[in-house]
Amino acid sequence: MIYTCDREFIIAKCKEYTLLNNDEIETIIDVAKILPYFNEGFNGETFIDIKVHDEDLAVVVAESYKKRQSIYVDSFLGDIIYRENEPAVFRSFDLGVTSKEIIGVSFDRHQNKIWTRQTVVPIKHQDNVVATLILEKVLDLNSADKPVVKLEPMPDNDKIDAVWGSIFGINSENEELQLREGILIFDLTGHLRYYNQRAVKLYQELGYKSIQNQHFDNLNYSPKNFDDIISNIQGTFSNDDHDHVIIEKCYDGKVTIGAKFYRIHIILRIKKNVDVIVFIDDITEMRKFENEVNNYLVSSHEIHHRIKNNLQTVASLLRLQSRSSKDPAVKNILSDSINRIMSIAVTHELLEKKSNDLVSVKEVLDKIKHNMLSFGVTDNEKIEITVKGTDFFIDSEKSTVVALVVNELIQNSLKYAFPNGAAGLIEVTTASDGKIKMIEVKDNGVGYNPGQIKTNSLGLSIVKSYVYEKLVGKLIIETGNEGTTTSFAFKL
Repeated sequence: MIYTCDREFIIAKCKEYTLLNNDEIETIIDVAKILPYFNEGFNGETFIDIKVHDEDLAVVVAESYKKRQSIYVDSFLGDIIYRENEPAVFRSFDLGVTSKEIIGVSFDRHQNKIWTRQTVVPIKHQDNVVATLILEKVLDLNSADKPVVKLEPMPDNDKIDAVWGSIFGINSENEELQLREGILIFDLTGHLRYYNQRAVKLYQELGYKSIQNQHFDNLNYSPKNFDDIISNIQGTFSNDDHDHVIIEKCYDGKVTIGAKFYRIHIILRIKKNVDVIVFIDDITEMRKFENEVNNYLVSSHEIHHRIKNNLQTVASLLRLQSRSSKDPAVKNILSDSINRIMSIAVTHELLEKKSNDLVSVKEVLDKIKHNMLSFGVTDNEKIEITVKGTDFFIDSEKSTVVALVVNELIQNSLKYAFPNGAAGLIEVTTASDGKIKMIEVKDNGVGYNPGQIKTNSLGLSIVKSYVYEKLVGKLIIETGNEGTTTSFAFKL
């Protein structure tokens, strides 16, 4: 049995061909370690492929052949895999789903074709497809396992090459062989040679009674006509070079046909014959979903915008009330309330520009700092507030809680740490250790006597209740002659 799980080889190939990070590569290595178990359970050959970044290619990075009667002798490690040979592999990369019993083709070291049935399972790390696991069995073309294929006669009557069309499930009566894309294969004259049942259905939905014997330009919905596609073949194709395969991308885009949306991908395959291969996929439902998401985001942005404006309006009214009052106690209460309202508005101000529910904690804290210096509870211009540390993202609910807590802590420092207009520094520091997040507010003031702040103080109550109940976190307060440090930690 050939079994290769070379850790350094996998890492090297991933670094060479992909943008995968170390954790994602380790996920691939973990699966590679157990490939022999798949051999036994599946009674076939197993491989792991990675996808080349920004290219329609894959690379074999691990393999394991069954102990007895393996269809392979040589290693395929490092070999380049093409979509037209193994469509199931790329379907799993594209969609993140398992592809079952799809016809594929491999080549031995003598370039002899080996027809296979493949089941391909995406290998995921945190919902991202990082590689594919291929479970492969030989397809016996002389047995009942042979797919039913109905094709127009090929110009060169090459019967073996005729079966090449079956790797796409072409005209197969077995629905398990069908991919979601309609596939059309045209010869050098532009006439349709092969097609799969999905293509027939897609074109029937477009009003075609039949696509047989049609020319490319009669079936094409891309901006490219046939002459455009084949115009650059000269100089890249040699009649003497039958072993070298050239794959050239000609078009990849989305088109609107009536009320429907399609994605069209056109490639040139040059090897002995010239094939123009068209993949067409109905993405109408996907586009509807995208539109629904976009509409939701627009509505969400509008809601956050209105909430922010309403909160700022309330703050402005309180500010007017504060200016008209001559009672210092009333002014202090209104000032505290204004800062609390503005700290809540910070989250909505950030979210109205976001495409998701996550905000940067440092952006939140910078906004709090700006509000404090602009509408603070003190006229002391000698106090500096800084924000530093590791940034991380939190959802809107936690963002509002963090904003309120930090707002209260800074207000406490401004009120009690720097009497008589003394200069001072308030440092807000963030840290992250995996899922544990920590925020610290530290001043270099005179400290305070815990008894100086009433136990029923609204500010202290907000800090304690929000940290313990809303964040389910821990709170530590340390104060002395060199200042006060308050830190709280919570888990995402």
